[in-house]
Amino acid sequence: MFRYIPSAATALLWCCPLAAQVVVAQTTTVGLNGSVRAGDKTPITQAAVTVVHQPSGLRRAVLTDARGEFAFAELMAGGPYIIQVSQPGYKPQLAENVFLSPEKPSNLAFTLLKPGAPAPGRASGQGATKAATAAKPGTTAYIEQVPRTSTRPVPAGATASIAPASAPAAARPAMPAPASTTAADEPPRTYRYTAPRPNYRAAAVAKAAPKGVAPAVSGHYDAKSGNYIYETGAPATLKLAGGGKLEGVGISSTESLLHRFITDAQAQVDTVDLTKGWINFDRVFFEPGKASLTKESMQQLRNIAALLHAYPNTRIKIGGYTDSTGTYKVNRQLSEARARSAWAALVDLGIGASRMDARGYGPRYAIAPNTTEEGRAMNRRLSIKVLQK
Repeated sequence: MFRYIPSAATALLWCCPLAAQVVVAQTTTVGLNGSVRAGDKTPITQAAVTVVHQPSGLRRAVLTDARGEFAFAELMAGGPYIIQVSQPGYKPQLAENVFLSPEKPSNLAFTLLKPGAPAPGRASGQGATKAATAAKPGTTAYIEQVPRTSTRPVPAGATASIAPASAPAAARPAMPAPASTTAADEPPRTYRYTAPRPNYRAAAVAKAAPKGVAPAVSGHYDAKSGNYIYETGAPATLKLAGGGKLEGVGISSTESLLHRFITDAQAQVDTVDLTKGWINFDRVFFEPGKASLTKESMQQLRNIAALLHAYPNTRIKIGGYTDSTGTYKVNRQLSEARARSAWAALVDLGIGASRMDARGYGPRYAIAPNTTEEGRAMNRRLSIKVLQK
């Protein structure tokens, strides 16, 4: 559920298209702020918030802070925008046809619910399935239980109610941070392994899924962090197009392998076997059980951003993976959120959102048996694949 608090200027833009055109021509960027909370009103930190400007297709993504708040600056005025909020263990929320006013930042409040939790009633006390009703001027407009939303903008002072999602997922607009292409996959790390509880459904899914391609770089399991550490080799300097360079990266590091593929004219993107071409991140890690990047992960992501800046024709895909411990659904959500976190970090580093895709595959495409801690650590990974160069 989310609340959209429109300004008076927003209402004027909805009611008067001509006025909207004039204002947008004068002011091209706006701000967007908001918050994400659980059903008990506690803030949700590190929730992924993705904004898509439908006319241009431009995407931006951020994570909520310790207070469950997020902020976007310099978004294009007007709209419509699609906004999605997601966090592992909660039902994602989606808002469509959001229009932003150039007068002042708009505020949105999202409430994420646990699977199976009942949707909270509206302020009027009526059920979420009833038709929209008018509200007094100045009251908050609500859009509840999002998986499907209204096809019209929410006018100022009205209360819009959406029925709980009963349509199949395929009928809803697809909106993970970046739009993915086809299932493919492979590469690096994640949360610390804790004592597993048998989950025969997840094990069956992982067993039936195609096995991913084992990494070409060797490594070892680090019991202290619960991560699989890949060997990066002797330090090397990578010469980039335009005269730039990356110093001190291992000859077998993610950066070196990616640079080698991009600059080798003989290396071609395999569009037939989509499990090929994946490279494991070897220095990108997450907080245990979360989609929060650790501080040390940013150096490698900055290096990847430098590579992508030097080779502007390159498009990539980021894949997130887990072991088979726990439920398939939670693992899928966690891997998706982690892939989006890396995607959002690269967007913040100046890489165009349209140049990157991200997708989570959960326990699918395992590269090692899930019967040992080392194997599970190898399967908990984040990877990168070149789609175009």
